[in-house]
Parts: sequence; structure tokens; C-alpha cells
Amino acid sequence: MQLTELFPITKKQRQILRENYKILQQEVEKVGKAYEKKSYKELLQCAEECVVVAIADDLKISCFAEAYHVQKDGTICVCIDADGLPTMFGIKPSYHFYKCPDGAVHYGV
Repeated sequence: MQLTELFPITKKQRQILRENYKILQQEVEKVGKAYEKKSYKELLQCAEECVVVAIADDLKISCFAEAYHVQKDGTICVCIDADGLPTMFGIKPSYHFYKCPDGAVHYGV
């Protein structure tokens, strides 16, 4: 059995879902870069936040930012998830980074 038989959508629908993912990815990266610029103290105080991005008058995307873990050395783990548009299989992009107490940002453990 082929995937197209399991998920019967048109080529145009697949294209729209892929474009939606790209839009979400671009917006979550913008929000992520803005969060990277926040001070260590600001990130430490904000456990969870929702940022709504207006793409057009009738199109809004939500980005949920969460400082979800503080490591032993004080490094904060931050995850930002995008939502608001349908995507293939419902998979949505995320943006992750780590903020150190000295203000440095890195992307790996």
C-alpha cells in the first residue's frame, strides 16, 4: 500500500501543507532569534509565554515559548513551538536554544 492511499490528498493540498510548514518555520525562527536577545534574567522569569504573530489580516500564528529546564551550571533550555496552520501529518516546527548565565547562547548540549 502506498502513502497516497493511506492519506488521500491532492498534489495541491500537499503543496499548501508544505508551504504552511515553511511559513511556521520562518516565523518561529524570528521569534526564536528575538528570544535569544532577551537577558538571562528575563528568560529565567518567563516560564511560558504565547506570542501571536499576524502574517496577514486574517492569518495569525501562535508561538509558545517555554524556558523548560535549568541545568546544574545555570544554563536555561528554551523551546519555542509554532502553531496556527495545518501541516503534513500535523508536524509543527520548533526552535531550541540554550542561554548561559553569562548571556552566551548555544544550540547544542
